[in-house]
Formats: sequence, structure tokens, C-alpha cells
Amino acid sequence: MNEEFIELLKRIRESKFEIEDEIDKSKLAETLIKNIGNHDSFVRDRLICPTLSTLFYYDHLTKEEIVRFTKILIGDKGMKYDMPNYYELSVLTRSFSLLAIVIILYRQRNDKILSDELFKEVYNEFLDYFRNETDFRGYIEDIGWAHSVAHSADVFKQLFKCEELGEKEFVEMFDVIRDRFMINTYVFMSDEDERMVSAIHEGLKRNVLKEEYILDWINGFRSFEKLAKFPEDYNVDINIRNLLRSLYFRLIGDQTYQNILDKLVDVLNELNTHKKEKVTN
Repeated sequence: MNEEFIELLKRIRESKFEIEDEIDKSKLAETLIKNIGNHDSFVRDRLICPTLSTLFYYDHLTKEEIVRFTKILIGDKGMKYDMPNYYELSVLTRSFSLLAIVIILYRQRNDKILSDELFKEVYNEFLDYFRNETDFRGYIEDIGWAHSVAHSADVFKQLFKCEELGEKEFVEMFDVIRDRFMINTYVFMSDEDERMVSAIHEGLKRNVLKEEYILDWINGFRSFEKLAKFPEDYNVDINIRNLLRSLYFRLIGDQTYQNILDKLVDVLNELNTHKKEKVTN
């Protein structure tokens, strides 16, 4: 990305993202997507992402253009870029492609800009991405936020609001979220639990899932395999407890979720074996 283009983005930012009519919006979006994983946090976070979000959110692009860019963002130049993770910072391209997809899904909810076929492709490709992502770093020194799991949570939040998805897809999403928070190779310490609970809460509010499934889903966190190794057992224990605690405090006070709260307390008490006092509800 050359200095002239960066200066253009700075001017757009200074104008509060008012994009002038004479600017080729399609070409602008294409260049932004090509550079979405820029290693400079100011360029990536303050210039590229908000400008691209503006292009997608408002009527700057045609439906056909949004469809074309959606296909790029869910492909191997977007959220599937370098999935083997050969390059140290390739996660930036994948993760920040997710933020663009969040805006597209918002538009889908309100304007139905994607065909049923393409929407389902976005859903399937995202779940495949989420299952296979291996770089979970939150903040990278001198680079800024990578946040693949937090950005994935933002995608889940939009998907849970999409009327096209039903019980089958909700179960798939809840299951992959549980699997992700049962990993033992990394401790999520950059607000991933809170961001994911925001998504889970949206899923619960839709009343698509049977309570029996939700209780079984919570109970399923008991099943993580202990290896009698440190820090592996510690890592997965922390990830599970943080997610369930965040969910508990998000739902507490709403009697609609009393049985879910009771189950959360039950599972947390089992996991909190190192504490002298147990959680009470």
C-alpha cells in the first residue's frame, strides 16, 4: 500500500468517512480488501477497517459488487488465507476479513443482499474456518490486535440473528464454540469470553434451541480430557471457567434462564475444585 493511498484514507478519516463521489468506490474496496491484514495497526484499525465498513454499510457499492467482495472475503484471499499458518502474521488477513463479513451479515439481515446459496456458503465457510484456525493470539506486541476468536464471536453474533438459520445450524454453532473453548494449547485472555458470550446470548434469545440441548451443552464442558500435564490441564480449565462465568453473569437476574443458571452453577462448582467456597445461586 503506497503512501498516496494512505493519505487518501487519512483524508477520508478526517472527513468522518464521508467518501467523495469522484472516488471509485469499487476500486477503493478492492484495494482495502487486498491490504486488510496490513501489519501497521493504525493503518489497519483506523483507516482500512472503518473505510471498508463504511463502503459496505452504506449504499456505496452495488449488490453485485458486494456479492463479489463477499466471495473474496470468505475465500483463500480472505478468511481462508494461509490456513496452515505458514506466515507469522497471516492471521491478520483472516481475522480482519471476519470484521468485514460482520458488516455484510448485518446488511444481509436488513436488506437481503446475498442469495440463499451464497449466504449458506458464508455460513459453511466460516464454520470451517473457525474449526481450523490455529492462531489464537489476542494482542501481538508492536502489531496490535489479531483477535481471531473475538472477531469470530462478532460473526457468530450476527449469524445468530439471521432468520435463515434454524435449530440445526444453532446446534452446529454452539457445538463448535464449546469445542474452541475446550482447547488446552492457549489461554484466552483478551476478552474472548465476553465477546463470545454476547454471541451465545443472542442465540439463546432467539428461542430456537430446546432447553434440554442447552443444559446438555453446558454439561458437555465437564467432558474435557485431563492429561495430567501442566499447563495443558490448567489452560483448558481456565478457558471453560471464564466462558461459563461470563455466561452466568450475563444471564443472572433473568428468571427465563433459571434452569440454565442452575446448570452453570453445578458445572462451575465441579470445575472450581481448588476453591474452598462453592458458587451459590
